[in-house]
Amino acid sequence: MIRYCLLCIWLLTYVFQTEAQVQTLHNTLAKGTLNSTFGLHYKGSSDFTFLASNNFVFGINYCFKHHYTFGVESNYTTLKHLDFSPGAAWTSNNLLAGINIQRNDHLLKTKMGKFKIASILTIGAGSVFSSDELIEQNQTKKSAFNPTGFYTNLGAGLRLEFFRRIFIEVKESGGYLVKNNVNLRLSNQNKISTKNWYSETQIKIGIFMFINTLDKCGTCPKW
Repeated sequence: MIRYCLLCIWLLTYVFQTEAQVQTLHNTLAKGTLNSTFGLHYKGSSDFTFLASNNFVFGINYCFKHHYTFGVESNYTTLKHLDFSPGAAWTSNNLLAGINIQRNDHLLKTKMGKFKIASILTIGAGSVFSSDELIEQNQTKKSAFNPTGFYTNLGAGLRLEFFRRIFIEVKESGGYLVKNNVNLRLSNQNKISTKNWYSETQIKIGIFMFINTLDKCGTCPKW
């Protein structure tokens, strides 16, 4: 009987300790946390130099240091380039694929941590891959999907976190887009290209994934 009681006490103590460790981990975006995002742009502009549509984004970020994440990102969008040459129309399907560094700071959270508001600052850069279509004098020219340029961007936004697992992110960003390797030419033999400043607003939804199931003796940082 005594052995049975001691065994019950040990099991209860173990369960409570484990729960406390898991709770500590879930209350913070700790080192070793992955977060994945996907979503839609609802605005894309560049001083009326192109129109954007069919926008979709996806990314994964890894928390490598207190407040900081490193990630890979992809951004698929269809661009209709405006007024780049009289009498010609240029449309392209573009994949922007690159990396980013992001800083996250919690501005507000409930006592149990089930709802939080975080600020986001990010910087990123990468390559542009595209398939392009040029229509000039009723003739259509197309190029295959291949590397055509590069981009850089800066962004800031807010992230709403729910139940320690789900988040919604709204971010405004701006950057510089260069496409200088498009394998299409105008009739005057000028190779088509573009260099544009752009801005965009993103709305994304995502989830947090924890690599470690325990807090490892309370070493995870609390924001």
